[in-house]
Amino acid sequence: MLNTVSELLRKPFKDNPLNKGKLYTGGLFKYAIHINYLGDCLWVLGLALISNNIYSLLIPLFLFLVFILGYIPKSDDYLQNKYGEQFTLYKQKTKKLIPFIW
Repeated sequence: MLNTVSELLRKPFKDNPLNKGKLYTGGLFKYAIHINYLGDCLWVLGLALISNNIYSLLIPLFLFLVFILGYIPKSDDYLQNKYGEQFTLYKQKTKKLIPFIW
């Protein structure tokens, strides 16, 4: 839900031609830059927990590490190059992945 809702809230902004070249910082993205990645981590963690298999917890851990070490740095570089100062200001006031924490 977290991933889907965050993307659905962003869609009207992105579809509006007046917002071309503007960075979306509203909706759930005001709480974390990569809130959609957090949603992915949480649903995979939920599946691992209901599987009742301790080893299945390695999957969400691996996914979390892939986001932290791979996707987030690459995405941040892309956003910085595309939006420049807009992204600089956004990342100064917004957590990366986990609202209110990191």
